Amino acid sequence: MVEDNCATTVLIDSPDPRDCRDVDPFQTTFRGFASYTVPKVDVLVSATLRSQPPTERTANWNVPNTVVQQQPGRLPPNALATGNTTINLIDNDHRLFEDNRRTQIDMRFAKILRFGSTRANIGADLGNLLNTNYSTGYENTYQYSVGNTLNGGTWNNPTAVYTPRFVRVNFDLNF
Repeated sequence: MVEDNCATTVLIDSPDPRDCRDVDPFQTTFRGFASYTVPKVDVLVSATLRSQPPTERTANWNVPNTVVQQQPGRLPPNALATGNTTINLIDNDHRLFEDNRRTQIDMRFAKILRFGSTRANIGADLGNLLNTNYSTGYENTYQYSVGNTLNGGTWNNPTAVYTPRFVRVNFDLNF
């Protein structure tokens, strides 16, 4: 998707033309599911595959309004002197993405037991078979400090990761 409002942005909204053109990169997500019942032993085997593109990252800098006021000589509109102004450090022309695609495989093995018209499945689900540990969330706030002694603080540190490999035992009864 392309969104371009550069012709009007500099005339109406702001003299700064950054972020007036937004071009989303082409990214694909792959999902698949396969299931097979081994005939002689009545064992159900299934797998699910999910491969997602890298997610886009952001960097927001909360700058005290006392510092912001020094540049234009006034406070930002509707701002308090004791508050902060959030500045997005990554514009649309310089996007930041994760390094890798996120791929996860889940498997299920179940023994099928038949009792007349009743059917039972006793099995195990193996989640995150490859035990991937990709980050799913990041700290987006770049911390301000005088002289930038913190170098961003905790910005870009992972805040959430994929659920680790697990096994779940299950029992289904169909009647």
